[in-house]
Amino acid sequence: MKLDRSLISLRFVRSPLEHAVYVRSSRGARLLVGVYVDDLVVTGSNVDEVKKFKKQMFDLFSMSDLGLFSYYLGIEVKQSKEGIKLTDIIYASKILEKTGMLQTDACQVPMEQRLKLRKCGEGKKVDATYYRSVVGSLRYLVNTRPDLAYSVGIVSRYMECPTSQHLAAVKHILRYIHGTLNLGCSYVLKSSHELSLLGYSDSDHAGDTEIARAL
Repeated sequence: MKLDRSLISLRFVRSPLEHAVYVRSSRGARLLVGVYVDDLVVTGSNVDEVKKFKKQMFDLFSMSDLGLFSYYLGIEVKQSKEGIKLTDIIYASKILEKTGMLQTDACQVPMEQRLKLRKCGEGKKVDATYYRSVVGSLRYLVNTRPDLAYSVGIVSRYMECPTSQHLAAVKHILRYIHGTLNLGCSYVLKSSHELSLLGYSDSDHAGDTEIARAL
């Protein structure tokens, strides 16, 4: 509450959609502050505004300046003149270690082509708590690995009563992660070269075996 009052007193406005994000605009420059408990992530379009905000916060609180953003909630941030890259190598490695998949053979794709899963899947029932734990970890990994979004979304449907068939699909995703640990999200700074944004989406046509909806 004290932090909230302090940021508002510094003319910040809390986002109505994401209450952990505060925004301040001044002379055409915008400053963004992300809050996690008592940690702050600060970014903005003007370096002087960032420095000004740091000084204001040092006057209000006993704080430490950790410098350039490099690690936050398991996400590794690499900043250079070319741009910014977000990865989850350490977090992904911990998932592989927890599941005993560190020494597994890697595969090229996150899910078998034309794989059809059902709620009452083939094989024996597996530990639902373990299954949910692994899939939950994978869902967080999607923050920096959008290439996993489709496959993780599929296996997330079967948390209620997972079988060995569903677990095999999860292990396939883990094998793919094992071979692609260095992948992440890259944000390239503007340059003299023309840049274009490319997006890819995995989908099928009425492929849901339960209610035949398009995905």
